[in-house]
Amino acid sequence: MSSFKKVCIVDDDAIVVFGLKRAMQTMEFTPELLIYENGLDAIESFQEMISENTELPSLILIDINMPVMGGWDFISELREIWPKEKEEPTTYMMTSSISPKDTEIAKSFNLENNYLTKPIYAEKLRSILL
Repeated sequence: MSSFKKVCIVDDDAIVVFGLKRAMQTMEFTPELLIYENGLDAIESFQEMISENTELPSLILIDINMPVMGGWDFISELREIWPKEKEEPTTYMMTSSISPKDTEIAKSFNLENNYLTKPIYAEKLRSILL
């Protein structure tokens, strides 16, 4: 079974969020789920968790293109605030873009292997979660 007890989805597209949740239910994967519409909301929530010393998510699925704060800015900010003594979460970038620029940016964050093109099908999600 998966080692992910707390999972975070950051995406402004309700259909994508619904699809991911539905796929997880189908797999009987039921972690504590945190859902945010943009990176800034997620960062602010994580800062609160850090200050309260509560468990942080071990898996983050984040959309690259969102209003307020997109995925790349989120990753930069996350790496700034993440407690040094805690293992960084497994992070997957999600996008409907096929821009080579995004792939290059993913490499600069060492996330080129954690790059998901939407739609994300159950089989792909299963390979990540289980």
